[in-house]
Amino acid sequence: MKNIIAVLFLALFAGACTSGNPASWVIESPQRDLVSEPVYVEVSAQKFAEETICLSSKNGVQPAQVERINSQTARLWWLATQNAGESVQYSVDSSANCVESVFAWQTIDSYLARLYFNGRPVIEYEHPVFDYEDIEHTKKPFHQVFSPSGSRLITKGQGGLFPHHRGIFLGFYAFIDGSDERVDIWHARNGERSEHNRVIRKMEGPVAGGHVLAIDWIDLEGEKFVDEIREVRTFSQPDGQLLIDVRSELTALRDKVLLGGDRHHAGLQFRAAQEVADNPETTRFIRPEAWSHKPAEVELGDENILDFPWNAMFFEIEDQTYTVAYLSHPSNPTGAEMSERLYGRFGEFFSQELARGETLVMNYRFWVSKGDAPSRTDIQHRFDNYATPPVIQQ
Repeated sequence: MKNIIAVLFLALFAGACTSGNPASWVIESPQRDLVSEPVYVEVSAQKFAEETICLSSKNGVQPAQVERINSQTARLWWLATQNAGESVQYSVDSSANCVESVFAWQTIDSYLARLYFNGRPVIEYEHPVFDYEDIEHTKKPFHQVFSPSGSRLITKGQGGLFPHHRGIFLGFYAFIDGSDERVDIWHARNGERSEHNRVIRKMEGPVAGGHVLAIDWIDLEGEKFVDEIREVRTFSQPDGQLLIDVRSELTALRDKVLLGGDRHHAGLQFRAAQEVADNPETTRFIRPEAWSHKPAEVELGDENILDFPWNAMFFEIEDQTYTVAYLSHPSNPTGAEMSERLYGRFGEFFSQELARGETLVMNYRFWVSKGDAPSRTDIQHRFDNYATPPVIQQ
């Protein structure tokens, strides 16, 4: 079941966390095959001085990456590949050389940062400074997604159909302290907005790249009413694939903040490039088994269809096909309504009321693949590993 409110969120990927500096860990008999599945354990930041170490297992030597959370705590990330029912020990190997390619951020200009993997662009963060004279282009930050080959963006930028849709984005209709005046962080046409504050920390290395961001939600009077901490991580994957995790923590700064809207105008959404809107007849949806009777080429209407564990959109850009699977972690609030649009947008919405100091936590994963669409079984497998991660023992 999905929890309604979470201030602290348990580890998404590792079933067990460790402290200190053990020499090895064992991933015990996962229920399903693992293929480049991100996992981590908590370790002492003081005892892991290097940013990258090597792990040896029966499958060979591979890199692991240290993400420093604070002066005391770090996470050790690696990618697990093993068969269902198979236990594999991963041991620190200080003599090995295992790093070939790395994620690295590059500042493109004052409002655009781009993440590369081995010189190939993966995602970029668009965070313009708000300007009342140019509201449309400056009213919220977005994450854009490149194709798995890095050849082009597959998400939508400025302009086109519904210009407030860009890349991976988040918004709600907010009502503050019982007022019926809508603070529209979705369309953000009248000066209300979500605005980049700062980068809290960056992740760069051979396993994952990303960042943790502070984002301010500003009302119509120019005052903050929600603090957002947004974490975005992308992981090294086999050719033709991307894996992107998005975590958002929204903390209320007023006595009562109602985050509302509807399935088509709120929540965390993915918007594909404008070419998809220009050719919507090529778009298809792949849904979980319980909704598989719905025609793939027909978008869901306003039926009361709730709590999709995942959904996937298949689309075409410049004669190349892509599938984006949208995975909603089970810790997210229940009662979520799925939105689908053949022009290239989809995602889920739920309403939530927060008291001052309360935090809503949302966790999502995007699995992007190029070429033929993955099967319903393949996507369900990806979701199951995300929802029920493998157990890691010291």
